[in-house]
Amino acid sequence: MDIIRKSFIEVVQGSISQTPKDSILPLKKGYLTKISLLEKQGIAREVFLLFDKAFLRIFCIQLLDDSNPNTETLEDIAKEIANLVVGHAKVIGANENRQRFDISVPTYVGYKLLKDYDSGLHFKLKNGHCGIYMKSVKQ
Repeated sequence: MDIIRKSFIEVVQGSISQTPKDSILPLKKGYLTKISLLEKQGIAREVFLLFDKAFLRIFCIQLLDDSNPNTETLEDIAKEIANLVVGHAKVIGANENRQRFDISVPTYVGYKLLKDYDSGLHFKLKNGHCGIYMKSVKQ
């Protein structure tokens, strides 16, 4: 989870030159993406990135100069953030920890309520919120 957290923060900073802050407010419903991890120890986990509209809108304004994005644009930005986080996490894992793990291509799950997870990290960016949640998967 540390690699995903670090990757997420660095992706946000590198993309829009802003730093997400830790939050005590857990986001439960929003634009949901899923990434599957398989570590060398054979541990399988699913990582979910959950964004609210305000969080994604910040990216739309900064990257697309779009202050009123439609649903399709919000979904595309959610997928793109997840894709960037995955790619950067692979680099961090290989370079810093020499930790080998396989990461799936992120999938967009939809605008959903997330309730089944083991642990979560919560972030805010101005008035937007995001959560990174992890769930162990039985092998």
